[in-house]
Order: sequence, then structure tokens, then C-alpha cells
Amino acid sequence: MRKVLKWIGIGLGSLIVLLLIAGFTMYLIGGSKLNQTYAVHTADLVIPTDSASLVRGAHLARINGCTDCHGPDLSGQVFVDAPPFRVVAANLTAGAGGIGRTYTAEDWDRTIRHGVKPDGKPVFIMPSAAFHRLSDEDTAALIAYLQQVPAVDHDLPPTEIRTPGRLMAAGPLDVAMEVRTEPARSSRPPIGPTADYGEYLASGVCAYCHGEGLLGAQPATPGSPPAPSLVAAGQWSLDEFTTTLRTGTTPGGRTLDPEFMPVAFTSQYDSTEYRALHAYLETLQGGIQTASDS
Repeated sequence: MRKVLKWIGIGLGSLIVLLLIAGFTMYLIGGSKLNQTYAVHTADLVIPTDSASLVRGAHLARINGCTDCHGPDLSGQVFVDAPPFRVVAANLTAGAGGIGRTYTAEDWDRTIRHGVKPDGKPVFIMPSAAFHRLSDEDTAALIAYLQQVPAVDHDLPPTEIRTPGRLMAAGPLDVAMEVRTEPARSSRPPIGPTADYGEYLASGVCAYCHGEGLLGAQPATPGSPPAPSLVAAGQWSLDEFTTTLRTGTTPGGRTLDPEFMPVAFTSQYDSTEYRALHAYLETLQGGIQTASDS
């Protein structure tokens, strides 16, 4: 019996040692991924100063969710505070604690469209894969707006990846999933109620979840349900489509989950954008799963 207990103890001790070694190895691998730097191809943007561009930039901030994550005044907030990590949506203004105090136009472009901070490390939980589809002109207008928003003094703690998060980064958590090193989109179609402009709008935030061509996909965000094809939505009337994006309620009366359907910013589209998106959806065919109206 003593021999049996002895060998059980040796086995358990060996298992514990192996688990500690594996955990330490994962900790090192996760830390390496978190500290990896990326060189990206930013554009040589000319930042406008005219009032029309500033209005355009403010509108882009609303329909792309900047104010949804960073707050109505863009002063930032602690977005998630859990054992694996603390995620902070930064203060974007030039007030105390704001990145607007130091960010250059290149820094803004690198962060927004490429998901990379000025130090070359990836931005954690920032949908840059969607913003990578913004044109140079629209990105410049957005930056122009961000550079002149009222300064708000709001010191926030930094984003922190804690030990469980570092272990996750060695496996299922891809901290660089939003990084895009290749050049971003340079141009866009003229603004108007056209399918071409609708495709441009849809290629960013919409395609981020619903996939290329809006034919349905599994979003990369952990815990997200499959995003359906939007082919059927193109068969809704313009009024039905517009009401759905403004209210989050489909023609059949189903309420879309705001955690996964960003009505907070689709409700900010203007009439031209609704018409353009609808015109684009009318051109779609196929899809792995259709969007139900019920």
C-alpha cells in the first residue's frame, strides 16, 4: 500500500510540475504575442480644416461607433474589467489623460485603420479590420474632427492584460486579429443613393460581422452568434429596411439583440446612406443563411 501511495504521490507531483511548466511556457508565449510589434503602411493623409469636412468627420464618428465605445464626448471609459484583462476605450480628446494631446495624423491612421499603436503593438479590441475599409478622404475627415473635439480631462487606467489573459493569448485569444499591415482603402465612390456607395458603406462595419458580400459569416468576436446573410433584407421595402436599422425591429416584429446588432450607430445613418445600403442589398444573391423578417 505504501508503494502504491508513493507512486501515486510521484505521479501527482510530476503532473503538477508538468502543468507548471506548461503554464509558464504559455505565459511566456502570450507575453511575446502581446509585445510583438508591427510595421504598417499608413497613408500620407492631408487633414482638412473646412467646416464641411469636420461635419463629415463627426458623422463618421457616430456611424462607426466611436461615440458608442469612447463615450458621447469621446473622453473614454473602462470598457471591460474582468480577471483576464481590463480593456479601456481611451480618452480621444486633448484633455488630461487623452491621446489627442500627442497623436499625429499618422498615429491616428495607424491606430484606426491598422489596429496598431504608435509603439507598434496591437490595439486590443478595436474593430480596425472594419475601419481598414475607410477611404483616405473619410479617414482624414474623421481625424480632423478628432483633432478639434473639446478637450476633456479624464485620466483612465491603461488597458491591462492580466495573467489569465496572457495564458489565453498563447492559445485561443488572438490579440492581433484586428491588425492590418497592408495599405488601407484609398478612395470611395461619390456620396449618393447608389449601390456603389452602399457597397462602400457595407464593406466596413456591416461586412465585419456579416462577411464579404454580406453573405453570412461567423464573427471573430468571441461569443458572437453566426451573422446571417443579408440577401433577404434586400427584398424588404426601403421603409422596412430603414425602420429596421433605426429601431432594431424587423418587418416581422422581431427585436434584434443590440449586443450584436449595433443599432446605436446604424440609427445614425442619414437618408442617403439608408437608400444606398438598400440599393446595394438589392444586388445581392446567394448566401449561406438568409436574414429572417420574423
